Amino acid sequence: MTQSCFDYDGNQFAFDSTSLGWSETCPRLYQYNMIDGWSRRHGNVHLEFGGHYATALEHFHKHLAAGLSREEALRIVVKEALTNTWDAEHSRPVEWDHHAKTRPNLLRTIIWYVDHFDPDPLHTVILPDGRPAVEYSFTLELADNILYCGHIDRLVEYNGDVYVQDQKTTGSTVTSRYFDRYAPDVQMSGYAYAASVFYQSPVKGVIIDAAQIAVGFSRFERGFTFRTPGQLEEWRTDTLNHIATIRRHTEAGYYPQNRTSCDKFGGCAFRDACSRSPEVRPAFLRADFEQTRTWNPLEKR
Repeated sequence: MTQSCFDYDGNQFAFDSTSLGWSETCPRLYQYNMIDGWSRRHGNVHLEFGGHYATALEHFHKHLAAGLSREEALRIVVKEALTNTWDAEHSRPVEWDHHAKTRPNLLRTIIWYVDHFDPDPLHTVILPDGRPAVEYSFTLELADNILYCGHIDRLVEYNGDVYVQDQKTTGSTVTSRYFDRYAPDVQMSGYAYAASVFYQSPVKGVIIDAAQIAVGFSRFERGFTFRTPGQLEEWRTDTLNHIATIRRHTEAGYYPQNRTSCDKFGGCAFRDACSRSPEVRPAFLRADFEQTRTWNPLEKR
């Protein structure tokens, strides 16, 4: 059984980029997701599609590191993706309510990615114990009784430097401005910090492989976001300050809205509910969301 990420006083002590991102964006968003456990009734197509895609490529690189050929590794992960996107209860493929993020396009994107980056100049880092640094879950101590957790897709070597590699999917055209969003960025800085701690040597940054998913094609671009040791230490300091702030909200039992964030990233999922008067807000939440178990950074993928 996975340990709770909250202590006896109700304070979160184990964070990841997801929960930290919620707290930095808006305390009320953090409350709804992290404390109350609200989630959309019908899931999130972007998270589900991206999760299947990232898992397939993680497994592909793990098979390569184990000595399989590209053809053998690809055959295995495509079969896994077919199995994982089959609704056994209803004997039919999983269907997402999206024009481009579909099961056939998922399989196409996996295959085309492998073909696009062949040969691939990135080489998987082999850890001191002989394991390839793929599907690399971590938990590290940022300060006394404060943990930071996460999951790195892959550690790679490129031109003599070490990077974290991460996979992203998007419906937008990938230009240099797309990669600019990751400098600075909570998730990428956390990845680079964790990798530098566990690799025990400088990590130059994160390599992001972005896949544009459209109805009739998948297109790929590779971008870089760099971090200096000074930037990583600043990220740690800032993170501890954000955690101290969210703990003050927890102790007060009140998480204020950050109204400057309501329209970010296409609009917050809770925007409609937050726009209502407090006494009727719970009814609007129950109309579109359900309370499931809360997010736990200590759970390993």
